[in-house]
Amino acid sequence: MEVYVARQPILNTNQEVMAYELLYRGGKEQNSYSFTDGDFATSEVVTNSFYNMGVERISEGKSCFVNFTANLLKSQFPFCFPPETLVIEILENIEITDELVVSCKALKEKGYRIALDDYVLYEDNPYTYELLKYTDIVKIDVLQHSRQQEVYLFDQLKHFNLTWLAEKVETYEQFQTCKALGYELFQGYFFSKPHIVTAHDVPMYPFQHYQLIEELSKQEPEVHKIAEKIEMDVSLSYKFLRLINTVAYRRLEPVKSIQQAIVLLGFTEIKKWAYVIAMKDIKSSNADVSSEVMKISLTRAKFSENVALEMGEKKEASSYFLTGMLSLIDAVMQQPIATVVNDLPLHDDIKGALLGERNAYRLVLDLCHLIENAQWEEIERTAINLGLSMEKLFDHYHSSMLWCQTMMATYDKQRTTD
Repeated sequence: MEVYVARQPILNTNQEVMAYELLYRGGKEQNSYSFTDGDFATSEVVTNSFYNMGVERISEGKSCFVNFTANLLKSQFPFCFPPETLVIEILENIEITDELVVSCKALKEKGYRIALDDYVLYEDNPYTYELLKYTDIVKIDVLQHSRQQEVYLFDQLKHFNLTWLAEKVETYEQFQTCKALGYELFQGYFFSKPHIVTAHDVPMYPFQHYQLIEELSKQEPEVHKIAEKIEMDVSLSYKFLRLINTVAYRRLEPVKSIQQAIVLLGFTEIKKWAYVIAMKDIKSSNADVSSEVMKISLTRAKFSENVALEMGEKKEASSYFLTGMLSLIDAVMQQPIATVVNDLPLHDDIKGALLGERNAYRLVLDLCHLIENAQWEEIERTAINLGLSMEKLFDHYHSSMLWCQTMMATYDKQRTTD
């Protein structure tokens, strides 16, 4: 069975991922992506994630939020899945009835957590407050509510033991406002377009220094292996590209890949650079780039590379990889994307893609966004424009996600042993 994957992270106030909302489903026919049958959609999502693919691969040990229909809530279906992992999310279009309250009470007694999606307080409904007794998480669409409405909700429901989750948080300013109001969890891609806080260095996984230096120290270093070490860390990639923009190298041509930059600079200069940044970061690293930013960057990079190869763009595959890798560099640097990109010696096409200009690189990068947000109709339309099948696209995304998880597991293991 083909399984189509998309997930959206749910973060805490420290921008640490606490859970994922699962937004994928399986099936080969294109019309299976229309969520007209809610019961079927939910059963596909949960069954595929917990059984066909393995929930550990999808959630990495974190909780999974899944939308449930009224019919499935009344059935025994939710009890087939572990309560310590599955969070039952009740859609806003489900009527609050005595039957729904009874179902949620039974789920709570078995240890399941209940989340109310796109919450609206129906004060005239006699079962509203009964349902809240068994609710753990209330999700508020912050784009649909004024601050006054949110304050009112917080005040009216303050006697219930609720965790508040802000949905559709799209900017750093919204994130800060929501934190101040009392939200504890956040959903949306606010970290991809952060508010300008301050310019700061980009910390790296320390063991990457050693592996890079080890490769450079060989009698006959290999360009592709050195490129591979640099490409595996967004901060190394960024710093390496910044190196070319220093006074000594400003006349070098714009680059389209890390490998091209290595050839232009030469091993001697790269080795000196590697030792300098190794000493600097080992001594002064005092921050931590969000691991979710790293995961998304790596997944986008590998997916973009895979799609390029699928399109027959073998010579440009590394350029697509670099575009995906740098797609969240504004979040890493906490500066506007235009400011960051203008400091890098990138080819105009890559710069343009990162700044939103429509070209081949941007088309593939937009495809990453669409899959991450489970926008099935747009994915299908884009796939047709690229001449690719839906099955191939989701297969590439799935393999890219697993590749990323392997890379991150290697990082974490090495950090522990080092």
